Amino acid sequence: MLLRHNASDYGGDVRVSGQRATAADVAAAAGVSRSTVSYILNGSNRQAFAPETVARVRAAAAELAYTPHAAARALRKGQSGIVLLALPDVPASTNFAKLVASLTDAVRATNRSLVALAIRPGNRLLDSLRDISPQALLEVLPLPEEDTAAARAASIPVISVASPIERLDRAAATLQVEHLAALGHRRLGILTVSDAQVRPFSTPRLAAAREAAAGLGLVAPQVISVAGPPDEAAIATVASALGRVATGADRITALCCFNDLFAAVAVAAARSIGLDVPGDVSIIGIDDEPLAGLLGPTLSTVRYDFAGTGVHIRERLRQVLDDGPPATGISSDALRVIERQSTTRLDDE
Repeated sequence: MLLRHNASDYGGDVRVSGQRATAADVAAAAGVSRSTVSYILNGSNRQAFAPETVARVRAAAAELAYTPHAAARALRKGQSGIVLLALPDVPASTNFAKLVASLTDAVRATNRSLVALAIRPGNRLLDSLRDISPQALLEVLPLPEEDTAAARAASIPVISVASPIERLDRAAATLQVEHLAALGHRRLGILTVSDAQVRPFSTPRLAAAREAAAGLGLVAPQVISVAGPPDEAAIATVASALGRVATGADRITALCCFNDLFAAVAVAAARSIGLDVPGDVSIIGIDDEPLAGLLGPTLSTVRYDFAGTGVHIRERLRQVLDDGPPATGISSDALRVIERQSTTRLDDE
């Protein structure tokens, strides 16, 4: 191990334990100049070094747990290496976490780092643009115009996937309707959420479900709207609505839910008024949350695959920041129906 050697073996002193190692420490331990350390560890091809010198510098850096100082490196390069992901204040979900993970991997593939910022009261994007000086700003949901304008004024490219994400949301709602129609359901309900935090998702999903039903010649769907989170109050609201629209001669026989959490609410609500799922009403969600496969009945749902979104972002970054070729689009093939126990074929009545 390198630390068994005396400092004089490498031409200088090694760092004091407990302090952050510097390039000077690595140079002293490896017996080379600081510029040699910089060239080798930053992957520069401006100088050629003997393999044993390269190995010695890398071994010294590893032994001293040296990492280049981000601020100093940014000054040298004239850029931070950071891509800022601006996240509107929306409820957390497994699906959103998968999207962020996919974007993180995509950015890392371009040798950059993703920093996520939740836009909340008192946490302004404008301040973070000044503090971080990112190379690019990622927009997954529409941001206030003043924020994107400020980024562009600071020569920070804004790479938006807001439109593709909305198209995927609309396609997911369409798949819900198509799945239920294929099972013979002609009278559908739509469980939507009016909370302002989720309107960027709920509004396009509701519109797409209505359009899909009309396009398939189905009866205009009955809309059930809840204002709050998926809790006991929501169960009571949905139960009351199902008591009106899921009974009688013109009853709905299936329900498209905003997501899996509200599909779980719908299952609980149906049971609370004596309706069987899926015997009396089929229920389908969106997101394929872990709970979807754990409930009784297990939930049919629409699953997103964000691999294509990650590829798109990686290619967009390379196109905008590295003069790469045009990026490919995000295909609707990223969505598929996962059929479980909460939906069933409607017997001819």
